[in-house]
Amino acid sequence: MENTEELDIDIDDIGTILKSSRLKSKKSLEEISSELCIRKIYLIALEEGDYETLPPIPYGVGYVRTYARYLGLNPERAVKLYKNASKTEEQNQEEEMTEKTEANKISSKHLIVGIISLIAIYAIWSFYANMTTPQPQPIQNLAPEMNVSEEIANPEIEERSPAEDVQTNEQPTESMSETVINTPETADDLKQTPIPEEPEVAEEKVEDNKVVVEFLNESWVELKDKNKVYFQGVFHKGDKKEIDYIGNLFLSVGRPENVKVYIKGTEKNILAKKRKMNIPLDSLD
Repeated sequence: MENTEELDIDIDDIGTILKSSRLKSKKSLEEISSELCIRKIYLIALEEGDYETLPPIPYGVGYVRTYARYLGLNPERAVKLYKNASKTEEQNQEEEMTEKTEANKISSKHLIVGIISLIAIYAIWSFYANMTTPQPQPIQNLAPEMNVSEEIANPEIEERSPAEDVQTNEQPTESMSETVINTPETADDLKQTPIPEEPEVAEEKVEDNKVVVEFLNESWVELKDKNKVYFQGVFHKGDKKEIDYIGNLFLSVGRPENVKVYIKGTEKNILAKKRKMNIPLDSLD
């Protein structure tokens, strides 16, 4: 262990102070991780200033205080430097997200203006095209009128005798009688043929009344209400946590972009709140 007085030098980078002190103590990250029960990935993140990998400030502060005290440093000064660096990093991330949002809005405006311009051009082109296209003329009836006298004088039209007319009228009667005879047989056949029943439509499964948290990548998450913590810790890609939905739940998340939240089957946008700690689930859109 090093003397607190000697290592409390005028340096604002907490990561540099921790790493320099560890190297002087000749301790490996594996040894420190085993003795302090802090994952090696968090010790490396503290030394490298990788605040995205670390859990939110309330838990990151505990890691910094424990690590600084182990190395013989001033724990309160280490915590103060860590908080300042974390706030600066969070402000930079919020500024980047704001810039991306503004850029997307500008792109959307340009797209809308382009679509409106294309519609206007097409409307003008259609108007002038209809003005210059010649209108079709009505087709006159060129068929010659048939002379009634010629129709009567046509030798192909033969007169029928009364007997032939009688035979002609009797033929449909025979056909109709056959149809009447066959009709009962057709009806019986229809009665004997079973009519297939329509399949019953399965009722849609009503979605459970759940709060589901899915992890796209590693992130620290805590879900609680005023009386109870339902789950807490660092989860990895592919993990999934769910509880029955109740009111007045609060969500704290280390990396919101790596987490998806579903309430009653509907995905909620946690990035819009621009906060990571104690997000009220009932206020999410």
